[in-house]
Amino acid sequence: LYPSIYLPLALPPALRRRFVHHRLREALRVAAFGARGLLPVIAYSRLSFRRSARFLPPADLVHTIGESAALGAAGLVLWGDMSYSRSAESCASLRHYLMSTLGPYVANVTAAARECSYGQCHGHGRCVRRRPHDLGSLLHLGPGAGPPAAFRCHCYRGWAGEGC
Repeated sequence: LYPSIYLPLALPPALRRRFVHHRLREALRVAAFGARGLLPVIAYSRLSFRRSARFLPPADLVHTIGESAALGAAGLVLWGDMSYSRSAESCASLRHYLMSTLGPYVANVTAAARECSYGQCHGHGRCVRRRPHDLGSLLHLGPGAGPPAAFRCHCYRGWAGEGC
């Protein structure tokens, strides 16, 4: 399943995390009805707000990328269009955003997810927030990290048990 978690600029900042959370939860609920177990959920997001050239600030990266990882999405596709390469200035702006904001955040979440997978699931599953509505538990390294006990394993096919 491929839920869209594009953020509309008009959505108040206080509602953005819940908007993404409920979109993902509904996709995960539907995925549970797959013929042979859980279907993968791969969310679609953008580098910017929907119908806007304004890049997502760090808090909204947490709401989209961070929430997707914490809820156990199988992946995330960052989508865009040609407007990012419209001019030398827009290319330079994109490069700066990738190097200063998006890249470091994606690297942090990826490393935290990998560390949790190997530490708790022996590399045979991915970590999923134990209490889905606990929006404070995130797969991050360093400050803002959720405690390991806040996550359980979702085992890959062929593996089972608490630690896969």
